[in-house]
Amino acid sequence: MDIEFEDLTIHDRKIIVGIDFGTTFSGVAWAETQRADRRSAITSWPVSKTILAGETSEKVPTRLWYNGKKAEWGFTIPPSAPAEEIIEWFKLELDDSLGSMQSQIRSVGARGGRKVETLVTDYISALGEHLMYTLKQKLGEPVVKSVDIEFVVTVPAIWSDLAKERTRLACRVAKSLPKSNAPIHMISEPEAAAIYALHGLDPHGLKVNDCFLVCDAGGGTVDLIAYTITKLKPVLEVEEATAGTGGLCGSSFLNRRFVSFLKNRIGHLDGFDDELLAEAVDKFEKTVKRQFTANARPNDSFAIPVGGLQDKPELGIRRGRFALKASDLHAIFEPVVQEVIQLVKQQISDCKIPIRGVLMVGGFGASNYLKERLRNAIDKKIIVLQPPNAWLAVVHGAVMKGLALSAPAQLTTVRVQNRKARKHYGMQWDTTYSDDIHRPYSASAYYCKMDGCRKISVMNWFIKRGDDVSENKPYLTSFVWHIPASQGRFGKMSLNIYADNNNRQAVVKRDERVATLCRLEADLSHIPESELIHHQGADGLMYLKVRCEIESVYMSAYTQYTLIHKNQRYNTVTAEYV
Repeated sequence: MDIEFEDLTIHDRKIIVGIDFGTTFSGVAWAETQRADRRSAITSWPVSKTILAGETSEKVPTRLWYNGKKAEWGFTIPPSAPAEEIIEWFKLELDDSLGSMQSQIRSVGARGGRKVETLVTDYISALGEHLMYTLKQKLGEPVVKSVDIEFVVTVPAIWSDLAKERTRLACRVAKSLPKSNAPIHMISEPEAAAIYALHGLDPHGLKVNDCFLVCDAGGGTVDLIAYTITKLKPVLEVEEATAGTGGLCGSSFLNRRFVSFLKNRIGHLDGFDDELLAEAVDKFEKTVKRQFTANARPNDSFAIPVGGLQDKPELGIRRGRFALKASDLHAIFEPVVQEVIQLVKQQISDCKIPIRGVLMVGGFGASNYLKERLRNAIDKKIIVLQPPNAWLAVVHGAVMKGLALSAPAQLTTVRVQNRKARKHYGMQWDTTYSDDIHRPYSASAYYCKMDGCRKISVMNWFIKRGDDVSENKPYLTSFVWHIPASQGRFGKMSLNIYADNNNRQAVVKRDERVATLCRLEADLSHIPESELIHHQGADGLMYLKVRCEIESVYMSAYTQYTLIHKNQRYNTVTAEYV
């Protein structure tokens, strides 16, 4: 796609920053709107507070260590830091809906009573500080100070809305991110990966109605969404083919299985300690996990450093190296890989359109072993692809989405036209009781003195599971608020948004399986009294009524709510997720 840079004035110039806050590793990339085709990922990371750039890596470890009150992060954590004090995997604690999985993912380390929101804010603050240092080095401090910066933060698609909101708020209060009012957009990780991966496909080999499954396999979560190509030119347009799925079966679970294996095999030997284990895990993470393939012979081995242990040939230990056999690696990998394969198979089965290919992205998605096992497990007609820079697909896609939001006409490369709703979304309202419709729920009907009739509270579902949802198509929900005239003017009114994540038809009456998604509060005090409806009820009392609409715009990973009264828009709606 040819980008008309001259159409962007100096007033439109922005720096778009993508932040891929991951379970085990995090990445940052950026681009300027006037040079949108030059995306840059940060690959040089600080190793100490005095050496701002030292370690070269496409991503930085998502871990913290509190040295007193000072938070060390990523590569700045010294090797001498006690392993039991290093905090890892804390990202997953943001989502309480993981339920029983919480006991498996509870972050380890000495956290000093700090809540997960504090951990996330401290980490994002450190990440942002290095981002600002890098931008000043690359662009110059005057440019960074004068040009607006917008952020696009990625979140797992399988997360609850509360977890996504927690992430946004933690980024909002991060100390190092400039201009506290700078926009922070949210995008789901698989959608960001899809924008990057689909843009990189051979345009000559694509056809309208081709369907691709994006498997974003990261450190903690695996997200899957199928996309159908609906238009090729001038912009590649796609829509979700079916509601996405996912699970907790990322590569961090391989690390945990490796740790358990190593402790069981040689953990009883003299000299086996946290420092040795940390070095072994580092070798497993950076080398072994990435080199292991399904074609390895059972007796092939990988050398794991175990300095300080005496030679034990019967255990595979010689000269400070432990020979990790391919057969052992197969046992470590297979349970986690099987979970991913089952998710892929289920998504292919759910999709009504034949899948042409599976795009593997994310750190775990770059695994040769996973790719080969998946290729052997699904229909041979379906190609399995690993796009270049698969580990950075999410963060690059985030930048591309931010550029598109900044200048849609000039900088959109891949447009997601429709998404599939993963839940039923609705509100609860009171309506006139009908014996034909509401008889099974007649016990909950009541007599309304104001309207002089029987009423019942039922669900008004404005989105149903599997519906097409587009950020270009707002949902308008009309309602009437009323208060006795004796109470005076309207103030703040509240209502709940409900969601049903169960695989069933939308219910008429709310039950225990319909959960509160968020509480909306709208300030009506600004509406002139002359625009209020004065109404005498059936009980003879006077009431004030106001007819309004709540506009809901469902984006990739967040929702915007706006109050509308007599075609006037009011940004007075706040949402509290629960």
